[in-house]
Amino acid sequence: MNGKTAFVLLSGVLSGSLCACVQPPDSAPPAPPPPPVAAPAPAPVAEPTPGDRWVSIREATCERLLELSPDDRAAASLFYTGYQAARFGSRAINVAAIPKAQEWAQNYCAEHPDRPAVEAFRQAYRQTLGR
Repeated sequence: MNGKTAFVLLSGVLSGSLCACVQPPDSAPPAPPPPPVAAPAPAPVAEPTPGDRWVSIREATCERLLELSPDDRAAASLFYTGYQAARFGSRAINVAAIPKAQEWAQNYCAEHPDRPAVEAFRQAYRQTLGR
């Protein structure tokens, strides 16, 4: 009996020690949350344009065109270039020549500030973009 008891005790100790050694792993700590994604910066807000501001296309003067900010002058120049292309019935335009036409028109305006801007762009279109 002593042998049986020793065997039972020994097997109980061994199984207990194995159970103590080989325990199921504790649940792993949760992975840290991903770093917060920075929200994109809001786009700059343009100043509101005045409502219902009418500008006469044919009567705006060269002087007024030259008083505009560089961005507004560039926008007006593109508008007048397109306006002239439509008036001349153009179906295509040499895009590389547009800066030259705009420069021509601005030089004309500097020399003739009292003339309509549309005239400056008509002349510039004929000189640089017309076929």
